[in-house]
Amino acid sequence: MSVYHVPVLLAEVLEALNVAPGRRVVDATLGGAGHALRIAERIAPGGMLIGLDQDGDALQSAQETLKAAPDTVTMHLVQTNFAGIRGALEGVGLPAVDGILMDLGVSSYQLDTPARGFAFRTLGPLDMRMNGSGEAETAADLLNRLGEAEIARILFTYGEESRSRRIASEIVRRRQVKPLATTEDLVDAVRGAMPFRTRPGEIHPATKTFQAVRIAVNRELEVLETGLREAARVLLPGGRLVVIAYHSLEDRIVKKVLAELSGKRVETDLPDPEPVATPILTLVTKKPLTPTDDEIRRNPRSRSAKLRVAEKKLAG
Repeated sequence: MSVYHVPVLLAEVLEALNVAPGRRVVDATLGGAGHALRIAERIAPGGMLIGLDQDGDALQSAQETLKAAPDTVTMHLVQTNFAGIRGALEGVGLPAVDGILMDLGVSSYQLDTPARGFAFRTLGPLDMRMNGSGEAETAADLLNRLGEAEIARILFTYGEESRSRRIASEIVRRRQVKPLATTEDLVDAVRGAMPFRTRPGEIHPATKTFQAVRIAVNRELEVLETGLREAARVLLPGGRLVVIAYHSLEDRIVKKVLAELSGKRVETDLPDPEPVATPILTLVTKKPLTPTDDEIRRNPRSRSAKLRVAEKKLAG
């Protein structure tokens, strides 16, 4: 199995997607193709697999893994995030598909590669871009450019960090002396804002800050909402959308969008909420599926995973 990706909730994903020979399935977050290889085996012969990932390293790793896939399956790998799913399908001449998997968050490989700058436990450049290249702002660019109030907003909104103002103030104070450039620079700024040392059993003090900055750099929540809506549109009637989220912000958006697209009234503080749109999905999972204790022991990073499933309504 590729070191890039350990497939989470694999058996549950295969069952939820309802994969069968000849079907056309999108893995919208390909990673190292841990899920995709097993999907390819289930849709052979005659199936089609479309793998999407914005990370070029992931696509290279996936190509190696998918050499073991049945040669009766047609495969297309496209470098894009899941918000670009409709354009990716148009590019391969496919208007709609039978199933879509969205496995959210950062991959094990990205976390374990210091040069990508995602991890607070290893020294590396303060990058955090999921595409690994291009002209998009790095985490360092972002934190050295934004004002203190905006940094605090990002930390509080995307990281649910209660000390967001103190950390933002410390970041701004330090960058006036020397711009932040490495993961260690950001960890030191967080520690400098903390009134105490981390106690045994507590999460690392920089955990929430790194999550928040990563989400901001990659615009993850905006991309997620767009991707969910696009995915629902390109499903064939009876097709399944399967989404795995790893933290509450992601799962909240998944739950909200799937509820809205299935015609459920979305909770709102507005006095006159928008009318429920014509439903195009049916919720398959009333409550999310979670990993077994055995899977968590084998793959601790699966601990927070929540899997939700929706099905495209039949025409008419």
